[in-house]
Amino acid sequence: MRGHYSGEVPEDRSHGATTGAEPQSDVLSAEQLGRITSLHRGFTYQHLYAAGCLLRLQAAEVRRLRVERDEDVEVEFDDRCLYLQVKTRRGNLTWGDVEGAVDQFRSIRDEHTAGRRSGTPYLVVVTNAGLGPDLLTRTRKASWPVDVAIVGPGRPHPTETWLPDPGRDLAAMLQNCTDQAEQIPFGSLSAETLVWKLAARVQYACTGAHGHEFAASDLPQLYEQFVEELQAFPQLPAIYRPRSGEPELANDEPVRLVVGFSGAGKTTWAANAAAHCPQPVTYFDVAGYQAASVPGALARELAARHFRPEAGSLPTAAGIEVLRAVHSLLVQAEIDVAVVVDNVHLLEIEDMRLLVDALPTARLIMLGHPRPEQIALAAHLGISPESLDGWGTDTIAAVFDSEGCTLDYGTAQRVLSLTAGLPLYVLNSAHLTRTAYAGDGAAFCDSVQAETHIKATAQELILKQVLDHLAPRSRAVAGLLAVAEVPLTGTELQRLAEAVSMRPTHAAQAVRDLSGWGFTQDFADGRVTLHDAVRPVALSASEDLPDEGAQRVRVALLDLLEGQRGFPQVGRWMRLLAETGRIEQLLDLTTMEAFYEGGYPREIHATIAQTAQDPAQDNGIRFEAHNALATLAYSEGDQEAYASHVNVMERLAAQSSDSSIGPRERVLLAIRQFILCGRAQDVHRLTAAFTAGLTQVVNGSREERALRYNFANGLFQAGEFDRADVVATKLTADYCAYLGLSLSELTGPITVLEARVGDSQDPDDYKRLADCLSLSVRARRSQGIASGPQTLSAIPAMHLYQLTGCWRQAVDSGQEVVDILMNAGDMQQALSILNRLLVMAQEFNLQEMMVGLRSQRAVVLAWLGDIAAARAEIGSLSGYEATPDQAADIRRQKSIIESLAAQQPS
Repeated sequence: MRGHYSGEVPEDRSHGATTGAEPQSDVLSAEQLGRITSLHRGFTYQHLYAAGCLLRLQAAEVRRLRVERDEDVEVEFDDRCLYLQVKTRRGNLTWGDVEGAVDQFRSIRDEHTAGRRSGTPYLVVVTNAGLGPDLLTRTRKASWPVDVAIVGPGRPHPTETWLPDPGRDLAAMLQNCTDQAEQIPFGSLSAETLVWKLAARVQYACTGAHGHEFAASDLPQLYEQFVEELQAFPQLPAIYRPRSGEPELANDEPVRLVVGFSGAGKTTWAANAAAHCPQPVTYFDVAGYQAASVPGALARELAARHFRPEAGSLPTAAGIEVLRAVHSLLVQAEIDVAVVVDNVHLLEIEDMRLLVDALPTARLIMLGHPRPEQIALAAHLGISPESLDGWGTDTIAAVFDSEGCTLDYGTAQRVLSLTAGLPLYVLNSAHLTRTAYAGDGAAFCDSVQAETHIKATAQELILKQVLDHLAPRSRAVAGLLAVAEVPLTGTELQRLAEAVSMRPTHAAQAVRDLSGWGFTQDFADGRVTLHDAVRPVALSASEDLPDEGAQRVRVALLDLLEGQRGFPQVGRWMRLLAETGRIEQLLDLTTMEAFYEGGYPREIHATIAQTAQDPAQDNGIRFEAHNALATLAYSEGDQEAYASHVNVMERLAAQSSDSSIGPRERVLLAIRQFILCGRAQDVHRLTAAFTAGLTQVVNGSREERALRYNFANGLFQAGEFDRADVVATKLTADYCAYLGLSLSELTGPITVLEARVGDSQDPDDYKRLADCLSLSVRARRSQGIASGPQTLSAIPAMHLYQLTGCWRQAVDSGQEVVDILMNAGDMQQALSILNRLLVMAQEFNLQEMMVGLRSQRAVVLAWLGDIAAARAEIGSLSGYEATPDQAADIRRQKSIIESLAAQQPS
């Protein structure tokens, strides 16, 4: 098909709607002037549209663009070819205007069908005009070719959205191109000038120069003919989510090395921090450069950004020398700069040292992935590699909420543990949760932890590449650390290595190798563990171990962890009991008071439930399993499940004819029945069950005191608060007498109680004393006694729970203390206690208590006058999936905060 330069002038080629009336002139033929003017408008419009295409070529991943061949503009992709015919009109576009193009396109289509041209062809008619009625009707018919489209102002192509928006006239087309040119970073050439220069190059190519075409690979060089192109930080996301305690970009250190896995958000952090940096910041990404060209390219970036030089004004040097010369110019001009060099892991260590040496007065911030050789670089520079913290649970919940997936507090903590909070991994996890798990965050976490997920996560795809680079021995040790989960000392790691016949020296070397790749986290006491983000991926390395080797590792780890008191170690030991089939030992743990006080591993719940349902187990073991499940249901507020387990316990006790169900078990059953009677408000049956239970125990014994406490608790459940207080108060006195504890010791400094508990043969007795004190306070508060001397026993109750390791009850009792202090007007002390309780809940995995603690803290902040902080705290909870009780609590606390805000002066 002919192009504009074929020598033909169409009958009404009124290209480009005019911006006003034609200027008057004293030419001999006004009609000829009008034809010439219209013709050039059309050509100029076409050239500008081609320039607009050039500006978008790289983003669209186009191979090449041609002008004035078979069509005005031709765009070649790997899999398709677009044939663009540009038509401008004063009025509407008609069928007669495009009929020839559609007919001629059949020939082009045949060429592609015959294989003489590659790719799928499409015809795109680009116009500044609206569509006439006849043409509009034709385009809406089913017979209209599917590979022909007409685009115009406000009518983009349905699939080729990268195509520039046609302007209604030359001025609009120029503005569209200028807006696009402003997206290309440069410093010494205006956007409009770049557009006109590109349009001139298009016009030159239309004459046949350079084969009528522009290759995408030539564009950087083409732009450089006009301007020294500057790199810029990648654009920040629409919502930038900061990390807690983000560091500044430029601090007192002249050189910094910030390392992190791909996806850790290093570049995004630097881009955001640069906006707040007092020094001018130059960003330079070494990716895509040969090492030898990096110094020169960085020199051009610094010169262009800070001096706006002409191309020939740079120092006449090469390589590292030109960078030193530009640095000298910066020093002479007294320009203090910060330079962010990205992807430094792609450079050799010697190349990085040369960059540092060439910029002695600049603040140099190097970003890269962790690599073993960086240890030597850091030692040479006298610095320590830094890493960025991941997002916290609030941000994780907000990210999932933006994807339409809500997480409860505990699930947000699981996502944090799986991803280390690294931004890309969290974002990808939220996307997969929405697309593959119907928005169920817990299901996503379950599948990743069980390694049953079908779609690979970005975390796996990225970190598996690093894992595959490791030596086999290092992979094996990564697998051992993944199985261990908790930090290990060198001796403990050697024990696990011996279980798979690995020498201690080899294990130590492997740890050093893993550290160099950023796979480990080291502790001041010499312990080592895997980076949280690596653990899910490193588990695949543990699967390389033979079954018998893996079992030996678990048994060795079980022995190592037994008796350790750290919460993570105890939790891992419990799960190992389940994994190695030691069910009776696990059930023995469930009879201990402290078992339920931390965030016990949820995985063992299924093991206990399986044991409870197993008919092959004897009645005594099944009874203990249901007893444990009843306690778990009680702590979670699941009344239906609690009643179900107690009913099974009653049936097992009735069926048992052996010694597996003895006096202890029958007392346990009576205690469980007290709760059911209390909730049913059946005080008569409760009293009868208590009386019957007393016949099973010795007067004054521990079992008798346990019955009395649970009887009081049953009265409390039944709403008999006064009677519950009487029983609990009498029992408190009996415990104090039994323990030899005076009132002054009970209510005195916590150090006194700490010494008494530490010297006790059975600290659980002090925990049971705390139960009585707490129950008495709750009964009094339920009767309307909000504060004062009658509620002060809440404080020693909180202390005793804490000293005996009953963390859940310590937090619960602590919240009672906070309420009492608030009612008494002591807000500062209330805030101090709440801050300690939050640390405790986080440390001992009491995630289900965090929402209540934080909403309570928000109200305390409001009472102290910090309305902004109160709103921020309560607002941060909106991203979490709340239980009905939590949601009601948040609404109530918000109401209090806003009421207090309304009382403040304007």
